[in-house]
Amino acid sequence: MSHSALEDAAPRPPSLSVIDGLKYTGRAQIFNRWLIPTYRTAFRWMGTRLDAEEATAEVFSGLVLALALPAEVRLVDEQVNDAALLAVTRFWSDRYDVRRVQWSEICAAEAVWRPTSTLDTLFEGLSAEMRLVLVLRFLRKRSLAAIAAQLGIRQAGARSTMITALTDIAERIGLPPEPAGVAQEECVTAFVDGLIAEARPVRFGVDPQAWPALVGATHVQAAIAGNDLPQRRFVRMMERRLRTAEERGIVTSLRIWSA
Repeated sequence: MSHSALEDAAPRPPSLSVIDGLKYTGRAQIFNRWLIPTYRTAFRWMGTRLDAEEATAEVFSGLVLALALPAEVRLVDEQVNDAALLAVTRFWSDRYDVRRVQWSEICAAEAVWRPTSTLDTLFEGLSAEMRLVLVLRFLRKRSLAAIAAQLGIRQAGARSTMITALTDIAERIGLPPEPAGVAQEECVTAFVDGLIAEARPVRFGVDPQAWPALVGATHVQAAIAGNDLPQRRFVRMMERRLRTAEERGIVTSLRIWSA
């Protein structure tokens, strides 16, 4: 194996030790600290790899390259986090006509909910039937028709159970409760179908009463082990972008950690 191949195969830890006086002195430090957390935030609220990659690239290309360094760590961290949540808000506003006031609801949920939540954490408080329907749909990727047949219920009942469970999860992570009842069942079902197929779901105007179910679905998808971690291909693409910027004199001493 060549020296370069050995270097590529060896794990490269994040270079955070060079932050002096609680300040970022280079953009590589910001990338090492925030690339994966930003991607995970985007995936948690969008539910697909394509959308999470697009949002993450937007945050780093639009904000990080424009920062004047050195800069206080606390202030930069706040800016990166706010930029990620703004990208999430634009996603829901532009694609699904969700009102802009959702920004405050998203921020409030992020402030109280732990990004490392597992499926067990999300499913806490759900009925046994709700848990089973979500496991069969999201992990086993079975159709609602197959789930209904297994449980001995009508397909409409399986769909309502899934949507109610997802709505309960959204309230659990901090979204305010909506009036009782299920809205836009077919649209919500199509949205879930898109997430499970790892494709961008179809766009539609979201009823406020249906939005929590969509958020519950993206969080469940993100909680499945490995889903919310960026692919090596994407990390390397971001690394190349910074190297290109470095060559143009924008960034110096670049080295991205890829786990």
